[in-house]
Order: sequence, then C-alpha cells, then structure tokens
Amino acid sequence: MDMLDSIGIKYGNIIDCTVNTRAQKRWGQCRKVPGGYTININAVLLDEQNSEDGLMNTILHELAHSVDGCMNHGANWKAVASRIYSAYGYEIKRTDSAEDKGVIESTRQIEYKYQFRCEKCGKVIGRARASRFTRNPERFIHTGCGGHFQKI
Repeated sequence: MDMLDSIGIKYGNIIDCTVNTRAQKRWGQCRKVPGGYTININAVLLDEQNSEDGLMNTILHELAHSVDGCMNHGANWKAVASRIYSAYGYEIKRTDSAEDKGVIESTRQIEYKYQFRCEKCGKVIGRARASRFTRNPERFIHTGCGGHFQKI
C-alpha cells in the first residue's frame, strides 16, 4: 500500500487480506464488499521456495483492482498497472503462469480428475471439474497446434 501511496495511486478501502489455501487456478482475488474490498492471495505464493517477486506482483495486481474503475482488466486497470511497472518494475498482467510468478511447480498441488491428450502434438492437459470440454473433448481444438483432444 505504501508503494502505491508513494506514486499517487488511490486504492480502495482494504477491509481484509487473507491467505487462500484452496485456490488452485488463481493467484489472487479482489472482491468488492460493503464498505470496501477484500483480497485473498494463494498460499502457494507464500512458500519460502518461491520468488518473493511473484507474491509482490500478485498483491499489487489485486490492489490495482481496488482503484476506482479497475475491477476488470480494462483500460483503467492497465493504466494503473503501467504506472506500477514504471515506478517499481513489476510487470502486472492479466494472467501469469507459475514460471512467471517464480513458483516451483512441486509446490502447486493440483489434482486433475480428467486428463486429455492432443492427438496432433501429444500435449496433456487436465481438468479438475466436469465441463463441456470434459464431456466432448473431440469437439475442441488445441490452440497450440490445431489438433483435437482425446480423453486419457
């Protein structure tokens, strides 16, 4: 918060900040609640093996959402993210991979109920919950190579 204060970014009233031990597909979340905002951060980011920069990047990303008009990843949010990058060098993006966050993959524990292989390139992907994709994988095209998926 001090970092944003020092560059004149007025963020919203942060009521609570918690650690999320259940999240498996998101690094953080900012929610608007009566009286302000709550932020939760994925517990994986707090693991000592992982880069502190990934944690700081996520906190700044979520704080940026609390700025007036920034609850999405639109132009206002991107402008705030750009100011943070200019001042501190944290490249705040809409999405980040574990590698981008400096997370060692062994610290992420995602259990997939469904697994699929691309018929063309062989890439394996997983899904934890049932969806249109898990019910009809052959209807979906792998954006990486144009192949179709097969359930393993």
